[in-house]
Order: sequence, then structure tokens, then C-alpha cells
Amino acid sequence: MKKSITTFILSIFVSSVFTNCTGNEKLKDGGLRIGWAIEDYTPEPPVSLSGQYYERISTYVQSPLKVTACAIESTDGKGAKEQAIMVSFDLVGVSKNLQDTLRTLVKGQIPDFDSRKLFINATHTHSAPSPNSAGEFRNLLLERASKAIVSAWNNRKPAGISRSLGYAVVGHNRRVQYANGKAEMYGKTDREDFIEIEGPTNPGVDMLFCWDLKRKLTGIIMNVSCPAQVTEAKYYVSSDYWGEVRKHINNKFPKNVCVLPQCGAAGDIAPRDLPRGYKSGEPNMWDIPGIVEIGRRLGLVIDAAYPDARNSIQTNVIFKHTVKDLELPTRKVSKEEYDNALKMVNEIKSGEPKDPNSPSTAWNRFLKEMKDNEKVNEFGPWDSKTSDYGWLKPMEAVLKQYKNQDKDTLFRMELHVIRLGEVAIASSPFELYTDYGFRIIGRSKSKQTFLIQLCTNSAGYLPTRRALQGGGYSAMANQVGPAGGDMLVNETVNIIDTLWK
Repeated sequence: MKKSITTFILSIFVSSVFTNCTGNEKLKDGGLRIGWAIEDYTPEPPVSLSGQYYERISTYVQSPLKVTACAIESTDGKGAKEQAIMVSFDLVGVSKNLQDTLRTLVKGQIPDFDSRKLFINATHTHSAPSPNSAGEFRNLLLERASKAIVSAWNNRKPAGISRSLGYAVVGHNRRVQYANGKAEMYGKTDREDFIEIEGPTNPGVDMLFCWDLKRKLTGIIMNVSCPAQVTEAKYYVSSDYWGEVRKHINNKFPKNVCVLPQCGAAGDIAPRDLPRGYKSGEPNMWDIPGIVEIGRRLGLVIDAAYPDARNSIQTNVIFKHTVKDLELPTRKVSKEEYDNALKMVNEIKSGEPKDPNSPSTAWNRFLKEMKDNEKVNEFGPWDSKTSDYGWLKPMEAVLKQYKNQDKDTLFRMELHVIRLGEVAIASSPFELYTDYGFRIIGRSKSKQTFLIQLCTNSAGYLPTRRALQGGGYSAMANQVGPAGGDMLVNETVNIIDTLWK
């Protein structure tokens, strides 16, 4: 009898421990509120796709374009509120005008929200129309985005969070260095003078899982240091690999679980392994097989992280959101750079025929080469940034920058830094080279740091000193250079430090 009672008590204890370990008990409300919403703004083809020098008209929709909004609010013991609404678009970039317009549109609909704490980012898909184009697409974009923002805010419910870090091979450095010190984006690696890949990659996948108090997953903030540009030169509408991630989440979890995509610091990154090429059997990272493979890799990361994330949910967390206007020094073009650019522009233009419609113009030769390459080459890039036109366009930008640089001495930007528990989230308007991201991550006091590039207002590449020495596309005509990059790193780290005091 005594043995059976002991066994019974032990079985209850084990059952209780197992229940606690598997995390089935309801969570306590810690004052954190999170709401989610997602809307579709896919245009019917044919539409003009943004992201290349030349125009591409879509013939069909490969995967829908989405806008995802995540609204966060907390109230501390003294009644003080903190707020944020993060909005992610399947677009090549976003603009200050788009952000300002959305703030104005939703201000009257959510009067209890500080509209300055709304900020937007782009996944950098090259398979969507330009958000700045007037007309039907712009109207559709604004309508669906404002609806998602308001819905996310109205959907706020008591919530918890858990962070996780996984690893997946998604991006590779795309700048190839040669023996003469020059660099080329997507340069050939089978040349005898190829000496190295210029910079690092970042395989880390930062995730912030969001839950209701019943431990039901409501959404994932997911930060990947690679732009969504597998399909950057194709002729269909696509959300790129994020469409595959959404499919995985829809199949894995109940309906209405959202993913908020963020592109980390990845100005020198693309989803292609240049030295190996396709000799090793890598799926085509210029077309649909590539996005399916990357979606699969990221799906595995989510699946691996989910069990531990569900067992480590926090509801009573510190939430702070700082918004700061920064003025960064613009990059100064040297007289030597100007002279070299002027010489190159003059040489190219001196060979231009008088008839702009002549097939011998730099532009028409560029287009013909691209079209010919599309017919015979399975893999991109099909256009050449080292053609006459490929040099002419950025060199003309260098000349313009040199002439205006005494007037345009400052670049004005809006910086957002959030502390949410042990996670820091920080914005950047640039296609930020990976090294800047590592500098912030390395110095940050947070356990995890999510950097979001192309955020609030897409402002072009921010290259490193090493990249400027190598030159080439993405390191020639830049609004901000390494001095501004240093300042951005220091300001971001300083604000993170303040939020952790």
C-alpha cells in the first residue's frame, strides 16, 4: 500500500515537471501588447518591374507581394507607454515620402499612437514595381499598407516574446578582387588575376518569436543578411525567397501567423556563391529553384528554433524605442576621382553617334548585349556593369556629386533603435556593407542585434574604405562614405548602450 502511494505521488510529480518543461501553462500578462496584420498588394501583369537599368515588364505573378505590420506597446508600472509599428514591404526600396504619407494616412485612425514611431523597410526584391511611381500601383500600395498598420494596432493583445539565433547559408559576398587592386561586382572568378573575395558574409538568422498568453505563435520577426534578389533580372512579379518562407510558415503553423522580413547589413551580399558557381550542383540562384532552396534552408532554421523558443517565452520585458535625427557627412569626391570620371565620360561620349536611336550608342549596345546574353546564358548577370553604359551612368553621377558637394555637405536620416527584452533592433537607410553590421553587433550590449537596412528611406550603398579603394559598381557614386559610416556605427552603439543602462 505504501509503495503504491509513493508511486502515485511520484507519477504526479513527474507529470507536473513534464507539463512545466513543455510549457503548456498559461503565461502571465506582463504589460506587453503585440498585434500583427498582413495585406496583399500584388498588381496584375503586365507591370514595369524596378531594380535594373533597363525596363522589365512582368508576364505573370510567381508569388504575391505583401506588406506586414507588427505593432508593439507596453505600459510600465508608472503608467508610461512605449510604442512601435514596424512595417515591411516586398519592394526594391522605400522612400521618406512613402513613410511620411503612411504616417499621415493612419494618424487619424489610431490617434493614441505616436506616428513618429512608425517606420518601414524593404526586402529589396527586384521583382516588384517602383513604390515611387504614381498611379494605380501606388494607390493600391498605400491603401493596403495603411489597412495593415491600423489592423495591427487594433489587434494588439497581451503577448510574450522569445529570441533565437540560427544559421543558414543564404548570402555570399559579391565583390571580386583582382591583382591590380580593382574590384568588380559579380566579377569572374576563373581569371588568373582573381585573388580574393573582398568582404565577409553573415550566415546568422536572427529571430524574435511572438506569442499570445496561451503560447500560441502569432508572428516572427526574422532578420537575414541577404537581399531578396534571386529573381532580380526575371520578368515576373515575385516576393523572392520570402514567399517561400511564408509558404513554410502557413504549412507549419495555424493560420494568421505572420513573418516580418528584415534585410540585415548586406550591401555587398547576394545569394550567389561566385567561386563555386554552379559546378557543385547549386540550384540556380537567378531563378525559381534558388528561391525554393533558400526558403527551405530558412524553414529548417525556424523548425529547429521553435521548440526552445516556445519554452523560453518572456512577458515582463523592457521595451524602449528611441528615434533620433542624424546628420552624417556626405562623401567627398576627390579631384583625382573627378578627373578620372570626366576622362571616362568624355571618351565614351566622343564615340557616340549623333542619332540617339542608332544601334551604336552605348545604351543600345548595352541593351543588345543583355538581350543576347539572356538567349544563351542560363545564369546571370545578363547585363554588364563594365560595359560603356555600365561605366557611363555611375561616372556621370560622380561628376554631379563633385559639382554639388560643397552645397550638399550633410546627409539627413532618421535612426530608430529599439530595446525589446534582450534584443536590440536598429535601422539604417543604406545598403549597408556587412562590416558595418558586424561592428555594431560586436560592440552592442544586447544579447542579439537586428540591423535593418533599406529602412525609413533607401539611400544607396554605404561602402567600406576597402571597397572604395577597389572601386567598381556599388563603390563609386555614394551619398555617404566611410566617415559617415563610422558616425552611424558610433551613434547606433551609443543609443543601444543608453537603452541598456
